[in-house]
Amino acid sequence: MNTIAVLTSGGDAPGMNAAIRAVVRSAIEKGMRVMGVRRGFNGLMHGDIFEMTLRSVSNIIERGGTILYTARCPEFRTEEGVQKALNTCKYLGIEGLVVIGGDGSFRGAKELSEKGLPTVGVPGTIDNDIACCDRTIGYDTAMNTIVEMVDRLRDTSESHDRCSVIEVMGRHAGYLALNGGIAVGAITVLIPEFEYDFEKDVIDRMRRTRRTGKKNFIIVAAEGIKDPIEPMAKTIEEATGVETRYTNL
Repeated sequence: MNTIAVLTSGGDAPGMNAAIRAVVRSAIEKGMRVMGVRRGFNGLMHGDIFEMTLRSVSNIIERGGTILYTARCPEFRTEEGVQKALNTCKYLGIEGLVVIGGDGSFRGAKELSEKGLPTVGVPGTIDNDIACCDRTIGYDTAMNTIVEMVDRLRDTSESHDRCSVIEVMGRHAGYLALNGGIAVGAITVLIPEFEYDFEKDVIDRMRRTRRTGKKNFIIVAAEGIKDPIEPMAKTIEEATGVETRYTNL
């Protein structure tokens, strides 16, 4: 294999640039030519591709986002879109592809692989929702960001005897909410993987805890749970009498 390409797709995640750097420098060290694909599968279909060198990835290891950019690409979900991408690879002599992204990116990589293009998937998503992977690229940084932000919100909650309902990302996976919530000592964590009773698991728990003398509360909810999260703040305030604010991280 003489020429490979690398792309990032879907949502950006901390660590993507470090992964790009590792791919480029490892491949060049083995004598390969490396092509960078801008804006994910969209760039692969439309030929937004350039040759990368050792210097192309200098001083990017600490940067967030992705130097190759990323984009959603509904067209690639069609048979015609996949064929366009394959035609581009054939025209440029690309014999293999490295895809850095989440589950949607992996579905695209699978399509290309099944059509005969050797493809490697590198799990890069803050959601941590890739099977057979303990921690995806970006997950740990996102979780620590949640902890830092909630610690700051807690200062205000304590000052005002307030309840903070905090919505965090993760799509349909609750890893960020669960582990972030544990780390910040949330009174309740709501995640899509487990059923919950709002009256029992939120309202009653707050009432019981108030009787022990606690006056401020942190509730962490994953964005993929069954109920709208923002209205919960009003419901909690009406039921408990505790001033409650909603924050979307």
